[in-house]
Amino acid sequence: TAHGKVDVRALPAPRAEDAQAAYEPPVTLYEVSMAKHWEALLGLERAGLADDFFASGGSSIKLIELLHHLRTEFGVGVPVSRLYQVTTLHGMAAAVEERVTGTTADEVPHLTFNPEAERPLFCFPPAGGHGLVYRGLATSLPSHRLIAFNYLPGDDKVSRYADLVAATVPEGPVPLLGYSLGGNLAFEVARELEARGREVAHVVVLDSRRTLEAYEPGPEVLKAFEAELGHHLQQHTGSEIVTAAVMEHAAEYLRFCGRTPNTGTLAAPVSVLTDEDKADLYEEGVPGSWHGSSAAGHRALCGFGTHAE
Repeated sequence: TAHGKVDVRALPAPRAEDAQAAYEPPVTLYEVSMAKHWEALLGLERAGLADDFFASGGSSIKLIELLHHLRTEFGVGVPVSRLYQVTTLHGMAAAVEERVTGTTADEVPHLTFNPEAERPLFCFPPAGGHGLVYRGLATSLPSHRLIAFNYLPGDDKVSRYADLVAATVPEGPVPLLGYSLGGNLAFEVARELEARGREVAHVVVLDSRRTLEAYEPGPEVLKAFEAELGHHLQQHTGSEIVTAAVMEHAAEYLRFCGRTPNTGTLAAPVSVLTDEDKADLYEEGVPGSWHGSSAAGHRALCGFGTHAE
């Protein structure tokens, strides 16, 4: 215009051939397969090499479903942390090819959200076992670099997690956070770190009941646990595939927490966040509360929503 502004209405309409040129069709076996999975999961008419999984309508739940389909088709497990690093169709297809051909390096068992942020926060997985659940939390904490662990099998997991914390942040105090069973695990890792002489800045427990005596969950307890977890997963994910995948290791996680009581007292402060309906379960003197878990002090706070939310 005469005032130096762009008259949007006067601009030519986008040409169909320009949009067509932006589409890069899949070529290799892995690219074609990945495109088919994307189209089925995300309801896409077509998926191109430069398309981004999350920008195309993907979510954490859909990514876990994709992992299941890839494992079924190719017979290998692709770490979720790897696919989260390369979210284009081309990148994901290349990651699968590397895994199948054995050319990929071992993956670290965690995801990193807000990687440019300086303040670390180590997050431990709930019964579902996936660090992806902290993706939403990361968007609300842009000032923190969230290191979100996936579930590690085996009875030496506390020591292994402590090793990973020390390797990721070699110096300085470290804050730990855990949701559901992850709260019990975070407490144990904090104990291990303090025993090694490492300072733990804070332990945040999101709706986790403290276990003071070891126990072995019997068939009825496991059945009730799996029924409740399965209901929550089906309700909030709508995916039978995700539900089945989670249930594979959730019972083992519960057994581990049962034989690993949260005894002792931390030097670090402990904060518990729960919902209003269960606030009385965390009062002093109630079995399962976290009173006495910290020499620096303990506090219980009420949040919003239910445990599953």
